[in-house]
Amino acid sequence: VPQFLLHSSVPCARPRIAVTQPRRVAATSLAVRVSAEVGCALGGLVGYTVRFDDRSSDKTRLKYLTDGALLAEMLGDRDLERYEVVVLDEAHERSLRTDMLMGFLKGCQERRRDKVAQWVKVGSKVEEGVRPPTELKIIVMSATIDAERFSDFFDK
Repeated sequence: VPQFLLHSSVPCARPRIAVTQPRRVAATSLAVRVSAEVGCALGGLVGYTVRFDDRSSDKTRLKYLTDGALLAEMLGDRDLERYEVVVLDEAHERSLRTDMLMGFLKGCQERRRDKVAQWVKVGSKVEEGVRPPTELKIIVMSATIDAERFSDFFDK
């Protein structure tokens, strides 16, 4: 699914995607495999961030990371403006970090939706070099999850 998103044009022409994994081994090995499949060097188009190890750059559009790494990124970027899509993979392997992340992401999604509505309301124009605000898309993936409960939680 993350690779399909990477090559899609939704929600923008060059989506930036964060994919959370419950464990660092999963995040790093998936990033290595996907970067090989895409045909790029690790840390370029595809990268990863786990505690004490960051193989990503400004060019990274698909980043695999642990729940804790994404929570740490939220300390410096409360609304995760650097991403258009966040994929919560293996959501059935829930932990306290996963639950906290879901709550924070819901608030982040609401604030970003408000920013987009305000931007449209005042009729702002796109300036060169300035990204207009975008809504945050959240995808929850799991083999055994109750999809309706999560959909209700995220108001979709």
